[in-house]
Amino acid sequence: MENVFNKFFNDYDDWYQTPVGQFVDQAETQTLVKLLQPKAQQKILDVGCGTGNFTIKLAQQDCQVTGVDIAPNMLQQAQQKLQQQQLTAQLKIMNVEKLSFLDNSFNAAFSMAAFEFINDIQSAYQEMWRVVQPGGHIVIGTIQKNGSWANFYESPACHGTAYEFAHFWTAEQLIALDPKHFVQQQDCLFLPPNLPENNYNLKADQNAAQTTNIGGFTCLLFQK
Repeated sequence: MENVFNKFFNDYDDWYQTPVGQFVDQAETQTLVKLLQPKAQQKILDVGCGTGNFTIKLAQQDCQVTGVDIAPNMLQQAQQKLQQQQLTAQLKIMNVEKLSFLDNSFNAAFSMAAFEFINDIQSAYQEMWRVVQPGGHIVIGTIQKNGSWANFYESPACHGTAYEFAHFWTAEQLIALDPKHFVQQQDCLFLPPNLPENNYNLKADQNAAQTTNIGGFTCLLFQK
């Protein structure tokens, strides 16, 4: 995994305060929760937790969350946000390709917008599988190859950002990691980037899904 986010971390959270960022966050969160189905007191692993966006959301639901990332600067921001909100979660510097957890340590595991920056996604998935208990859910959320958002992030407009180091995957490529245990795919972000800000809302995104085949972001559910 390229440790690009130890460099591109200072303004990472600012985008989530914009109207577009808030919409994206709502859409991705709704999609994740639908598939992960988190419950209070569950032990849940957040792979590539970054500044703790989803770690915090699940901690607010009384889940016992552990977030791992290879970028210490981002983990420091996550810890500060947890403290500000008086929430508790475990944060660890760790590479998903070699997790230092025992087998069957978690009720569920997920990764949101991190597989784009992982070198060996097969090893990453196998490690997530290993540490989840039988019957547990594994959700991989990623910017979808050939979708409008991936096309934008691959364009010259995003050179000089973290996305210059990203590799985007199709849903089919990720399902192929473990087709036997694949359960469901759920897409969002059917609206393309660079629309006027007031165009972005969940209802408009649902309407766009009627005419757009590929969501800009996809979540894939596997069950152990």
